[in-house]
Amino acid sequence: MHYACSSPFAFQDIFLTFVTIKNNNIKKQHTMNRHLSLTFALLFTTLCLLAQNTMHVGSYNIRYANKGDRQMGNGWEERCPKLVNLINYEQWDVFGAQEVLHSQLQDMTAGLKDYAYIGTGREDGKTKGEYAPIFYKKNRIKCLKNGQFWLSETPDSVGSVGWDASMERICTWGYFEDKTTKWRFWFFNLHMDNRGTVARAESSNLILAKIGEMCGNEPYILTGDFNTNQNEEPYALLTSSGKLKDTYSAASIRMAENGTYNSFSTDSFTTNRIDHIFVSPRFRVHKHGVLTYDYWKNTGKEYKAHVISDHYPIAATLELPRLRAPQDWAQYNQFAKENETDKDAKVVFMGNSITWNWRRFYPEFFQNNKGYVCRGISGQVTAQMLARFRSDVINLKPKTVVILAGTNDIAMNQGYVSIEHIYENIVSMAELAKCNGIDVVLCSVLPADHYGWSWEVESKKVISSIRELNDKLRTYARKNKLGYADYYSVMADENLALKKEYQQDAVHPNREGYLVMEKVIQEILKKR
Repeated sequence: MHYACSSPFAFQDIFLTFVTIKNNNIKKQHTMNRHLSLTFALLFTTLCLLAQNTMHVGSYNIRYANKGDRQMGNGWEERCPKLVNLINYEQWDVFGAQEVLHSQLQDMTAGLKDYAYIGTGREDGKTKGEYAPIFYKKNRIKCLKNGQFWLSETPDSVGSVGWDASMERICTWGYFEDKTTKWRFWFFNLHMDNRGTVARAESSNLILAKIGEMCGNEPYILTGDFNTNQNEEPYALLTSSGKLKDTYSAASIRMAENGTYNSFSTDSFTTNRIDHIFVSPRFRVHKHGVLTYDYWKNTGKEYKAHVISDHYPIAATLELPRLRAPQDWAQYNQFAKENETDKDAKVVFMGNSITWNWRRFYPEFFQNNKGYVCRGISGQVTAQMLARFRSDVINLKPKTVVILAGTNDIAMNQGYVSIEHIYENIVSMAELAKCNGIDVVLCSVLPADHYGWSWEVESKKVISSIRELNDKLRTYARKNKLGYADYYSVMADENLALKKEYQQDAVHPNREGYLVMEKVIQEILKKR
């Protein structure tokens, strides 16, 4: 899911270049303004795409609410507002939390308006006992399904205690979809036992088995308080499995000057990390941090620093693997149902919105000519048409195909394409048809002097490109004895634009325009 520019800094360089241009006259100023507008558009688009391409993930043991902490000045009532503010500031897209009692969960959801959560209490699978909830941004992420299992020999048994563990331990899981990109991933969040050494090792084995069982080839993330540091066996079981990598080790940028457990002391230092974020191997990890936030509290005599929990939160910025929901770039599905029923196709009209609008604005043309089939898709370039040519033309076994294509390539709908490559795509369609015994009629690109949706292609370039492509198509059709429908000559005005009386807009014909096109194509088809 990584896009054309690998870093927004490239666009910052462009921006700085443009803003330092010395302008000597109004024309240069106008040119620069136009370039600046384009630069801002490109920068904005790139940053939006980069935002879609990355995910900010967190893990936070918030410390369960209890009277002893309150007596020591670390009560949940004081900590909760700071914790909520921290999360709202960090804006994690999805994060796991640990040691969350039901009342604390209610407090968190009240303060985290942008988030929804999944999870249950570990004692009864409902609300009793600590949760290991997963919070996720409602506007970006949708939960498709979720559940939990217990870290025990009987993981589906509610409230079960495993091996030598001191109490129930739970893992919450969710299967999520990014609402914009449709990219899907799994997320697991757990809290391993703090006493049972066997339980922690076996819990590592269990989570690896569950990942293998549930996730297939899809990406996954594992967060939690593992109660095991980076030098111990349960950690090694996870990282040596080939299924997981630690974002701390994999990060390009790391800010982790302390371990993750602080025992409510701002002066506590450790190299041990017992809270971790693990990801499947295909993730790229940009950043990892141990966030050593604290806050100042007035004791009456002085201000004293306090930490929000006895664990520091950890966070990672991930680049999503190139694994997406299926993308129908060529739009094969557009005519899939019609292709099943159009068994008597005689002439297939292959094209873009100009062909599609023919059926919309002048449906009688197809209704009154039995066997005439429309296969135009709005916005398509020749590469897309070539990709779907077999399913939308060859498989229908028509006598003739009429190919009208190229104007969207010139408009740069999918980026710049040379006239030669546009021509080659159309020729490839023609040759595929001929190899399958289908007669071919090539069409001139209709006249146009500008594209309303593509202002960066100047009028002179539009006109000259259309004429150049038409010359090449005409020559190829004549040389190879194909039909050639010259719409251009009868529809262009003195300025080589589409005649006003034939315009729906500067590119698309109206009904009168299609009547002219009908006359041209019918004369050719009668002779084929």
